Amino acid sequence: VTVSLACARCVLRLFFCNVCFVLSFRSKEYNNASKMLRNVLSGGLRSMARGGFVLVRTMAAMPSAGPVADVDANLLSVTLAKTMKPKQPHETLVFGHSFTDHMLEVEWNKQQGWGAPRIVPYHDLVMSPAASVLHYGLECFEGFKAYRSPQGKPLLFRPDRNFARMTNSARRLALPSFNEGQMLECVKKLVSIDRDWIPNARGYSLYIRPTLIATTPALGVAPPSNALFFVIMSPVGPY
Repeated sequence: VTVSLACARCVLRLFFCNVCFVLSFRSKEYNNASKMLRNVLSGGLRSMARGGFVLVRTMAAMPSAGPVADVDANLLSVTLAKTMKPKQPHETLVFGHSFTDHMLEVEWNKQQGWGAPRIVPYHDLVMSPAASVLHYGLECFEGFKAYRSPQGKPLLFRPDRNFARMTNSARRLALPSFNEGQMLECVKKLVSIDRDWIPNARGYSLYIRPTLIATTPALGVAPPSNALFFVIMSPVGPY
């Protein structure tokens, strides 16, 4: 609002100067016209300021882009990779440089809400070059870990806290919120499928990165009409 008002003042001052320059050829009318324009412009700026504050209050009161249909873990589909990646020795792991065989994806749109979750082979994302996340940074992410118990069972460290924080971030960005418990069930299934990627060494873990991005294929700052939630995982060492 501050920037908008500053720009408006500059434009109106230029307009005022141009009008005064034209009216200067009519010296008898100049003083009266000048006073009239000052009053009009002053009142206009006050109105713009009031409108700006109303706009801010309106935007603050706007609800987040809530989903029509929420995430349902019962609809989860699984497509296993045909070729598995080789796993490197845990001593050579570099944070965030190697990834598991699979990832989780859930698409969202304003009309239908969340689609069916799917676990698919790890792959590159395809999106429009006009996607909101690329131009306005509309995204949020979290990070937590899965450890291997002495019995070899995957253990997650307080993922509920991470998802609670993520949905709060989503609301602040006007991104779609989601059922945290249902999304967590999908992540648990993903971890179970790729559990062999959890390093079996003290201090090592499987880093889990849930991410939510706006994929609306249009320029302009606005609440997104399309979004993608995805989860990738990477084996990591102590850090």
